[in-house]
Amino acid sequence: MARKKSTEPDPNKLVRESAGAYRTDDERFEARSSGVGWMLLDNESRDDFGQPLTRGPFPTLDAVREAIPEARRSTIKPVKPAKAVKPAKRR
Repeated sequence: MARKKSTEPDPNKLVRESAGAYRTDDERFEARSSGVGWMLLDNESRDDFGQPLTRGPFPTLDAVREAIPEARRSTIKPVKPAKAVKPAKRR
């Protein structure tokens, strides 16, 4: 008996965009090859500089694939900037 293919897309599946660059179907995550390994970029979470939150390096693309489900559950938020302190008034 032949297996039925699932009609539900896998949100964690990586699709190749170009050499060294992959993206999930929902475009939330990107995997990019770098000089130190693979980096996982989360386009829905931002770091302290407003850039996509980056996780890694991972040694292989398979390691990136394994990290995506945990990254979806993560609630990492950037540090909020401290409020400016007003200088004390001189008497």
